[in-house]
Amino acid sequence: MLPSIEELKKRRIKLGLSQRKFASYLSVSQSTITKIENKKLSPSYELVKKAFDILDSFGSPQIGLVGDIAIKKVVSVQDNDVISKAVQLLQQHGFKQLPVRDKENHWVGSISERSISNRLLKVANPKLLMTREVSEVMDEAFPMIAEDTPISLAIPLLQHFQAVLTTKKGRVTGIVTNADLVSMISSERAR
Repeated sequence: MLPSIEELKKRRIKLGLSQRKFASYLSVSQSTITKIENKKLSPSYELVKKAFDILDSFGSPQIGLVGDIAIKKVVSVQDNDVISKAVQLLQQHGFKQLPVRDKENHWVGSISERSISNRLLKVANPKLLMTREVSEVMDEAFPMIAEDTPISLAIPLLQHFQAVLTTKKGRVTGIVTNADLVSMISSERAR
């Protein structure tokens, strides 16, 4: 049985979480949190359970922060680069995915081995695909989370996205993939 809704606000404040930050963890708007806390909205059971799970993760022993396991040098491509450049970077670094930036240095998408191979099935001449721009095959941008976010909160995101970008004061500082989680777990076992 879950605690009462009133408990959400008390625990959020006790942990020093702003409504905005808490809302971002829940993938809802800040106004949704305000309405729930002011009893103007009756949330679903799933949302309440997720909210308490997140609050519980802050109070339980943590496996660390995403900034602790993030790869600090973020290798990326621009949306107007040709796909062959992305393939070269993927192979050179042994990555499965890369974030994509635009000319203004905004993070606008992602490209992966999977997105490229899926497109190969849809073209008559695969070599021509390599001359097209990354923007033609890129997927959604990776989510961004603060580097001081507990790893336990990043794991659900990595179930839906191939990577997450870490940020500090709005600037991208690193990237975390499922491979980084596996490496972290295996290095913990070795200790």
